[in-house]
Amino acid sequence: MFYGVGIMILDKNNLSINVLQELIDNKVFENKELEYKNYTFTDGKISAITDKEKDKFIKEIAAFANTNGGVIVVGMQENEDRLPQQLTGCGMKMADFDDWLSSFRQVVLSKIRPHLHGVECFPVELSDKTIVIVVFIPKSYSRPHSFWDGNKDEFYLRYANGITNMDIDDLRKEFLFSSSLQNQILQFKRDRISMILSNECIGNIDDNAKLVLHVLPEWSFELGNLISISNISNDTNIIPISGDIGNYRYNADGFYRYSNNDETHDVDTYIQLFHNGIIEATEIKLISGWKEKLIFDLKEIQSAIIQAMNRYQCFLQKHGVLKPWHIFITLLNAKGYQTTWTYKNSSKLIDRNIVTTQSGIWREDNNIDDAIKPVLDSLSNAFGFERSYCYDKEGKINFK
Repeated sequence: MFYGVGIMILDKNNLSINVLQELIDNKVFENKELEYKNYTFTDGKISAITDKEKDKFIKEIAAFANTNGGVIVVGMQENEDRLPQQLTGCGMKMADFDDWLSSFRQVVLSKIRPHLHGVECFPVELSDKTIVIVVFIPKSYSRPHSFWDGNKDEFYLRYANGITNMDIDDLRKEFLFSSSLQNQILQFKRDRISMILSNECIGNIDDNAKLVLHVLPEWSFELGNLISISNISNDTNIIPISGDIGNYRYNADGFYRYSNNDETHDVDTYIQLFHNGIIEATEIKLISGWKEKLIFDLKEIQSAIIQAMNRYQCFLQKHGVLKPWHIFITLLNAKGYQTTWTYKNSSKLIDRNIVTTQSGIWREDNNIDDAIKPVLDSLSNAFGFERSYCYDKEGKINFK
């Protein structure tokens, strides 16, 4: 029902009135990751609370995101000792929740900068007349987030059972973290590309063209964040882009699945899953194993990439790897290669050996089609196409 070390935190997959009542029965104080609010949103209107209450609510959300993340239970009354005393509800029916949620998101969007992704709200019905709302705030990897009062930015951290202003040292540390994280992501990708080109990271790979997909969760760069790689050999979500099951082995980096060329026995497709949840999928046979200097149809390849990303999402979410995830595609040894679109329209020749696409970011509030569009557009540009024709002119996915 609860998880955590030394603190009791609600599980969003197991919410009920009985679970919330246990907070009262067990006398669970507010703490660094738990807050109670006794707000009344009459008829689902967020404007029903005062501006001061609304600002405090949003400041606490920003503070949680800037610290370790946390949970706010809205509709819980405390006693004078700040212990949870009674589930009162927040003054609205279940039918009003969607309107409230829309207004809440607008307030968060207008008051927290930069935009905070991944905040989730869950209604729990207390009676026919009222609900409790449980708000889950993730630890943000885009911190620090400010509260914007219309004139200035204010930065907060969560401590014990309250919030405090960030001082100059706190701000310096967080801004350095943000810059350092982006550098770590790019440096990891550069290092892996260098190792692939040097044939140092897996079994023997030839010098023909290849496509490398990197899925780099920000979560993976936090020290100590690891996933379990035991008993995953039968998991068909963690397979190469081409969908080949092939062979597998465990290695120093984690788990590695691959297949070999029947004639040369060189590796022609693989996926490397790292201990920290990073995924590297390299496709060779679809890129250089079809015809001389002719890559398999680009529409088919891009469709396979999207399908692979949906598989990888199933795997990573199952293992608790939080978004955002950064997505990159790199073409290696590609100079002089060309492709087709739907086997009809021939592309231009690639004009360089290494092609690095624009990055995509898959957040909690977008889908893979939107997240990977800049990646696929820039991949198509490299072949001389105006854009990825997996999308229509309005940017909607269209595989027709």
